[in-house]
Amino acid sequence: MLSNRGVHRISRYMTRTRFEQLKRFFHISQPLPNLPRNRWYQKLEPLSSNLQHRYRLYCTPATEVAIDEMMIRFVGRSVHTVRMPKKPIPEGYKVIALCEHGYTYSFVYTSRTDQFAHHDLPYQGEDNLRLSPTSRAFFHLATFLPFQDRRFILFCDNYFTNVPLFQALRNFQIAACGTVRPNSAEYPRAFKIDKKKVLLPWGTVSGIIPDNRQVLAFLWQDKTLVRFLTTAYDMRPNPENFTIRARRRPYCPQTRTAYRDMITEVWGRLPVRELAVPTATADYNLYMGGVDIADQRRSYYSTQLRVVRTWMPIFFWLLDTTIINSFLLASQTMSSDQNPQWSVHSKFRERLAWDLVEQGFEQLNPTHSQQLQSLSPPPTLKPHGRYCAGITPPGNNSQSCAKGYVTKHTALPTMRKDPVRHNLIRNETKKAPQLCFLCRFLSKCSPNTSQHDAFISAPNRPHGRVRRTHFICNYCSISDGQISLCKDFCFDFFHICN
Repeated sequence: MLSNRGVHRISRYMTRTRFEQLKRFFHISQPLPNLPRNRWYQKLEPLSSNLQHRYRLYCTPATEVAIDEMMIRFVGRSVHTVRMPKKPIPEGYKVIALCEHGYTYSFVYTSRTDQFAHHDLPYQGEDNLRLSPTSRAFFHLATFLPFQDRRFILFCDNYFTNVPLFQALRNFQIAACGTVRPNSAEYPRAFKIDKKKVLLPWGTVSGIIPDNRQVLAFLWQDKTLVRFLTTAYDMRPNPENFTIRARRRPYCPQTRTAYRDMITEVWGRLPVRELAVPTATADYNLYMGGVDIADQRRSYYSTQLRVVRTWMPIFFWLLDTTIINSFLLASQTMSSDQNPQWSVHSKFRERLAWDLVEQGFEQLNPTHSQQLQSLSPPPTLKPHGRYCAGITPPGNNSQSCAKGYVTKHTALPTMRKDPVRHNLIRNETKKAPQLCFLCRFLSKCSPNTSQHDAFISAPNRPHGRVRRTHFICNYCSISDGQISLCKDFCFDFFHICN
């Protein structure tokens, strides 16, 4: 929730009633009188499909990618939400996403009542591979990758892993690796053992290839017995199949004598020891967190608001995902020592906000956009408070418009130096005299500035308070219209001072 100070700052530029009106009439798709129940996400179209296309167009993932579940927070009434108490977001919409170190490449919506949004898509492969709806959704995401000319390894947890799915991916030249449950489809019967009752020597590796399949199922004894399926790694006892990792000594309960003896035999009294672990497990621990990194980045600066309509949380999730993907692309392509702001999340969002404001002003008033662009902070400036130094956003009340919103941070518009003829004309739109812009600027600027020093040394400079005038410049303008200037001194000094 916003503090009173934050609400006051927002209300200076848009009232709460105005914001609620804009949110009330905000829609993405056309009204659909007969919306199919299994197409409940149709209210996000065509925005959702277009964003997915852009995600895949602007980025080619690395070899190691991850597929896992994401949660979109929503606690309202909907038959499509799920509740998972052990997740950081315990209730909301569930999405299956394919990510590469935080970059969301593609995703599939799910539902509590209608399962997966793409569950009606058939598997285009061998007839003897019967894939469940979950596996078909997984396979549907995997086929978005450019697997025809590149090599990929998919990492997933035991919710998705099964032998038919990995065999189907191998038929399309897509490798996979992940933990597996003993009750998954076509899992070898010899490995269906109770890991609580069996304790092997540490580092024991055993593998089996199921009948008529090209998938390796192996067990590895770590602190506990770990089950894996893979089509990308070799588990033969060769040095290239193992990786040295610094492993911390596990906790040894006094009641489990056999377990304590195994830990003591491997670690002794050392708190950390470098041990050889299978490369498959090392890579799984390294790359499986690609989806979790995306969730973590979105949690830093969330745009989600409290809403009643069931589709708006998904829109905010799409907005956050797009911002995170844009930040990752900018940090990889535009970040350097000269432009460090592209590699900092907060600075990237500030710059993005100003670019959107400039784009909106350009569509409304091109002249207004030129002035705002001259006031916007350069990329290398360090932020100062809520706004960067030199930036004063225009107000929306009558008092600020009448004063022209001139402060000590106001910068003179750059259009006064344009090589055009500046003429002093009488202001016919307003009968009452207006405050001189330059008089107000000089009264607010700091004594150490170049404009103030030039004004002090200028002959025939005016003395006294800020004056009023009926005259304006025919070319120069600011947020509230043409610039009012005194005809005896301020007009000439305004166009020649630095």
